[in-house]
Amino acid sequence: MRLPWRRNRPAGEDGSYSLRRRLISTTLGSSIAVGLISTIIVLALAWKEVSDTFDDSLEEGARLVLALGEGTSVGGMPSRDREAAQPSLRLDYQIVSREGVVLRRGEDAPKRPFVDPGRKDDRFYDVRVDGERWRVYVRKHDALDFSVQIGQEWDDRSDLIVDMLASLAWPLVGLWLLLGGMNWWLIRRLLAPLENMARGMEEKSPSDLSPLAYDGRAREVQTVVTALNRLLGRLDQALEGERRFTADAAHELRTPLAALASRIQVMQRTLAADSPAATHLQRLREDVARSTALVENLLHLARLDPESADALRTEAIAVPALLEEVVRLCASAAAARAATIAVDCRVESLHGNRDGLATALRNLLHNAISYGREGGRVVVSAVRAGDTILLAVRDDGDGVSDADRERLTQRFFRVLGSSVQGSGLGLSIVARVAELHRAALRFETGLDGRGLGVVLALPARRRG
Repeated sequence: MRLPWRRNRPAGEDGSYSLRRRLISTTLGSSIAVGLISTIIVLALAWKEVSDTFDDSLEEGARLVLALGEGTSVGGMPSRDREAAQPSLRLDYQIVSREGVVLRRGEDAPKRPFVDPGRKDDRFYDVRVDGERWRVYVRKHDALDFSVQIGQEWDDRSDLIVDMLASLAWPLVGLWLLLGGMNWWLIRRLLAPLENMARGMEEKSPSDLSPLAYDGRAREVQTVVTALNRLLGRLDQALEGERRFTADAAHELRTPLAALASRIQVMQRTLAADSPAATHLQRLREDVARSTALVENLLHLARLDPESADALRTEAIAVPALLEEVVRLCASAAAARAATIAVDCRVESLHGNRDGLATALRNLLHNAISYGREGGRVVVSAVRAGDTILLAVRDDGDGVSDADRERLTQRFFRVLGSSVQGSGLGLSIVARVAELHRAALRFETGLDGRGLGVVLALPARRRG
């Protein structure tokens, strides 16, 4: 049986996504967006404060120039007293007559007025002079009949904002990296219970329907675990009912089948061997034998299904004696097909469940004899390969196609075109025995480059 969560599927082919990555990208993206918006707001507020401060400086510079000019005539006013007019800021001034003539100007001030002197109000202007943008404050002196125009290049203000942005950039990047690392760590820790639960489900064998253990306090995870445990419980009850029904039905069928076989034998003794009735009875006897084998296989599966690898009873098994017993049990079937059985045993002992391994080998040997060619060869071998013991049965028959090999362990599967009427359960039993022993089951080419070889690769060391 293959449970739904055991299906291997490439991530994302059905539109799925990683919850961890989605949470990290969402939280980090939101944090970056909020950080950028906050930075823009801070820069906007800083720009306003800086602009107001610079505007105040322009007004103060204008008052200073007027104060310097009140004690002397315009002609005697210092023409390049830049340091006096703007002791701490990069400001340029002009003293402009009412006619628009620049009487005095700062070192970097333009030769023509910033603003047309015909404008009467004392106010701020944003102007472009000789290709440069300026922020200008104009203050008139009615008594001396001139105006003072104090200007500052816009680039000076922009450079300050750029410097502020540069000073904030690296701290912001560092903060975002720190925030991303914290988000990754926190989300990974919060999702750890889900990952542990998924890992526990993956490690379960198909027959292990025991409840999942969860000792955490996350109610959301506990809800999922509770729902899964209820599902596992219902599934276990359903499978247990199915196994019980199969075992009971098979057990009930054994007695009438045995009685029917016995009566057929009695009837055969009373009839001539070459009579038509005897021929029909022989065919009926073969059908009863196949039905009996099917019932026995169903009973084997009913006993093996509830077993678990951890609870499997194991012992030291003498491999030569095991192979000898299996060959002896299949000797009559081999004689009926004129098949030759050879044994190649290079292992003295192994640990495992003797009844299970004997059943598996007997099914493999019986299949090799039944599905191999008439008068063919079958080799039963046991060899050691490193930490693995290989139990194999190989024949020189027609073999099985690659497509059919993938389905050989399915219950009630039979290869199309085969004249042998089997139960379709033999290799299912072998696969279950291999699973209980934590062994690998492989299908290979058989003898002389033809036929089929079935290999059980068991761990050589004893478990636990």
